[in-house]
Amino acid sequence: MSGARRFPLALAVITTLAGTLAAGPASRPAAAAPKSWSVAAEASRILFDYQRNGQPAEGEFSRFAGEGVFDHDAPGSATLELRIDSASIDLRDAMASAFATSAEWFDSATHPEVVYRLQRLVAEGGDRFRADGELTIRGKTKPISTTITLRIGDGSARATGTLKVDRTDFLLGVGPSAMFVDIGPQVAVRFELTAQRAP
Repeated sequence: MSGARRFPLALAVITTLAGTLAAGPASRPAAAAPKSWSVAAEASRILFDYQRNGQPAEGEFSRFAGEGVFDHDAPGSATLELRIDSASIDLRDAMASAFATSAEWFDSATHPEVVYRLQRLVAEGGDRFRADGELTIRGKTKPISTTITLRIGDGSARATGTLKVDRTDFLLGVGPSAMFVDIGPQVAVRFELTAQRAP
């Protein structure tokens, strides 16, 4: 082939290659965005176990909401913000429940929400993940980690686990009321959260 013929062919190849490089990442298929989820409170529960006067006791929060994102291929990027109405605490006794919202305990008038923020998930095998996050109660924030079980369906997800919380870290019940009722410092918060994927 003569030099005159080779020149147009080479020019066409160079032009095509340059166009491809100039287009860069924008011409490549975009990675799938992480899925957004909302907690379905009607299908979820947040309970807790504690010791009262040396005896096992149980409580529950009835009002909460939450949103987050999750990508099964990149669990480290998962997020969740769960907001719990502190005044919705139920200690299976109306007087005790009302007292739990007082200034010495959850101080619901000043701090109406308990907030949990998931910062990342670390895969531990199968449906098990370590959840690293932070918990805010009465304006005090502490890091917290636990192992959860997470099962993902087509349009819903189910997360279950237990958070071990030392109530004294948040100054819950640290005051004169301790003379009248003995509440153990360790509280085990059990959560059963169902979330729906956003359309």
